[in-house]
Amino acid sequence: MISVRQLTKNLGPQPVLRGVDLEVASGQTCVVLGRSGSGKSVLLKHFIGLFQPTSGEVWIEGEEITHLPERKLGGIRKKVGMLFQSGALFDSMNVAENLAFPLREAGVKNEKEIAERVAEALEMVDLAGEQKKMPEKLSGGMRKRVGLARTIIGRPACLLYDEPTTGLDPIASDSINHLIRRLQKRLRVTSVVVTHDMKTAFTTADRIAFLHEGRIYFHGTADALRASQDAVITDFIEGRSGDVS
Repeated sequence: MISVRQLTKNLGPQPVLRGVDLEVASGQTCVVLGRSGSGKSVLLKHFIGLFQPTSGEVWIEGEEITHLPERKLGGIRKKVGMLFQSGALFDSMNVAENLAFPLREAGVKNEKEIAERVAEALEMVDLAGEQKKMPEKLSGGMRKRVGLARTIIGRPACLLYDEPTTGLDPIASDSINHLIRRLQKRLRVTSVVVTHDMKTAFTTADRIAFLHEGRIYFHGTADALRASQDAVITDFIEGRSGDVS
């Protein structure tokens, strides 16, 4: 589904990605782990053309997208939906209007179809019947769920999650983790989850890619990551800073 080849990205004079190679198979959930500031979100945003690489290539379903003009990225963004950290809801719209927005932008005019697809998406994220609520009335976990419902309503083949549990309490985080897994199975989508949360990684991942110093340092199963004796990996998993002072 996704292939990244020798991807580099500088933000100003600062190199963030230094030659990333990554393959994400169709139907799998790949978790991208790494410390804060390691470039995880920067990598993710290349998958929908929000960032242009300094060099290297990004392929989506066999199409190289790094030099596509904005008007041609629309087709890619129909295939690949993204859940941003904040949920990115329109505060002036209720839940139903937020979910209907991408459908109307895509040219869907049948109000009955729109209402049915809104209800279906809300049911998938365990928010059936919440169409009329305004964003300010939603908890953090509910905002994430509404954002996710808006992402899946366009029926993308791939879902991208940018730190999906950031700012949530442990129970809400656990609920989101299981929802990610459930949606993968129900919708048969490819998923990429960016996180530094080990519980999210081990709950949701088929494969884990560990981003360190701008490169993929490890790529394999959760069991292989747990079994690693590499000091860089074990320090990260166990939350050790390496500062012995």
